[in-house]
Amino acid sequence: MDVTFFAGKEDCDLNNFEEVSEGSILGRGCFTKEQISDLLVCFDCSASTLSDNLWILPTSFSEELAGIDDEKLKNVAGHWSDENSWENTNVNSMDLSGYLLEIKYAYLSHLSKRVFVLFE
Repeated sequence: MDVTFFAGKEDCDLNNFEEVSEGSILGRGCFTKEQISDLLVCFDCSASTLSDNLWILPTSFSEELAGIDDEKLKNVAGHWSDENSWENTNVNSMDLSGYLLEIKYAYLSHLSKRVFVLFE
């Protein structure tokens, strides 16, 4: 499923990708909800479900993402790639690492906002 990470105000209520402003997009990819849940487990947190297709991530995720060392973030990607949701896939931890680094650096210009995940 198509997934978009974006930065927004806490009262954000979007239903589809067209409503996300281009400047707030942190990253896009093709992931399952289980894979995103496993990513959050690697950050010792979980999302709040605002609707079936919109999750808001806790501030602890945003804070850790913004402050984590790049090498540690690469290690998180390695742990994420070992999660059960990636079983029977050809996931490459370096690809996941690149994805997380993209989100991290895009988020640095949105530090006052929350991170959301939109599934389509």
